[in-house]
Amino acid sequence: MNELHLFAGAGGGILGGILLGHTCVCAVEIEPYCQQVLLQRQRDGILPKFPIWDDVRTFDGKPWRGLVDVICGGFPCQDISTAGGPNRQGLKGERSGLWREMARIIREMVPRFVLVENSTALSFRGLGIVLSDLSALGFNAEWGAFSAADAGARHERARLWILASRRDSTQNPAIPKRRFYEPSQESLRAFAEGLSPMPDMGRKIDGLAGWMDRLEAIGNGQVPAVAALAWRLLSDE
Repeated sequence: MNELHLFAGAGGGILGGILLGHTCVCAVEIEPYCQQVLLQRQRDGILPKFPIWDDVRTFDGKPWRGLVDVICGGFPCQDISTAGGPNRQGLKGERSGLWREMARIIREMVPRFVLVENSTALSFRGLGIVLSDLSALGFNAEWGAFSAADAGARHERARLWILASRRDSTQNPAIPKRRFYEPSQESLRAFAEGLSPMPDMGRKIDGLAGWMDRLEAIGNGQVPAVAALAWRLLSDE
């Protein structure tokens, strides 16, 4: 399946798609360092060739309608995360409010699937709004919290994942209208044991893209194995 990655960072979610056999055909990322990393990994042959836009606010999804099966995105969590204290603005904040741009792009492109990642604090700082928006756009959704440890890593980094399926597509798996998913230990072990090896990214082996040198890129990046795990478990593949 073809994927569009919004808020692509240094490519952790793109690598997660590769683990699933998906192909990134376009990405949007505003940070110059992360853009450089994505371009270098394309030149190295680790990532496929795809264009990179720099701002979700100016990205026009309409030309991509019919060309993309999955829109993936971990919109900024700074206004949601508990790390910022109790006075966070949630989806009303300037950064986490970029969810509105992701919703606009979903409306313009009408993909078969949407995969959303964010802080687990989204569960009490905006999850209802995200689910309501997805429903209004014609999607059913299933969600759950998964950590890097669930995918076999030695650290936690729990994140909330939402997989939404377009209601009018008979080709989609039967994702319930709304359901919180809590995986069994058996399903987690089966996934970790069956996980394909990560591409050789060099330098570090930590479950993240090994070429993410800066702490900011690491802190904002998705763990590829967890992205793949969330897709597999939420879609019941």
